[in-house]
Amino acid sequence: MATMPPTSIVFSAIVFMLLSTATATQANGSVSGKPKAAHLIVEACKNASDYWHNITEAFCLSTLQSDNRSAKAKNLLDLVLVSIDIFKGHVTKVGVDVNKMLQNAKKGTIMMHALRFCVVDYETVLSTLNICEAIIREYQAEKRGMKSSNMPQCVDLAEHTLNECLSELADMPWAKALIKENEELCMLVYLNTNLLAPYNVHD
Repeated sequence: MATMPPTSIVFSAIVFMLLSTATATQANGSVSGKPKAAHLIVEACKNASDYWHNITEAFCLSTLQSDNRSAKAKNLLDLVLVSIDIFKGHVTKVGVDVNKMLQNAKKGTIMMHALRFCVVDYETVLSTLNICEAIIREYQAEKRGMKSSNMPQCVDLAEHTLNECLSELADMPWAKALIKENEELCMLVYLNTNLLAPYNVHD
């Protein structure tokens, strides 16, 4: 029976290794243009999907992987700070869209007043999130007087504010797209709340 030359055996082994590496890389999702999910991100999203708000693991991974800083997070709170910053970026974008709508709204109309309220609500959400970030950093620095439950409770305030905007837009035919955007913002609130759920304890 014919045997393969040593050179052919080595070459075949190299090809097999390369194919195996490519398959593993594709399975980890790095070929799709998104960075490979780090262990911390995977574990955080798995845990976040188990809490009360209806957040899927896929939504969590997609959101966190949209920002390269997530891969550099050293712990859960570092990851939450990135997630909050992602949320702030979305709030800012929706705020810009609403301001454009406001410029075209007729004075004295229900539409104009509803949009004005939403603009104020977005500004409040951003201010609240800035405070939340400060609370998280202070907690990380182990400053006295900081309770872990202060962090998820702070994020919850953003949800209440967004709901104020949604209530202004309810039953408004012209606001369907804006309502959808606000609902997507609420999903980001839920994500951050779920990520911080382990800290929602009385200490």
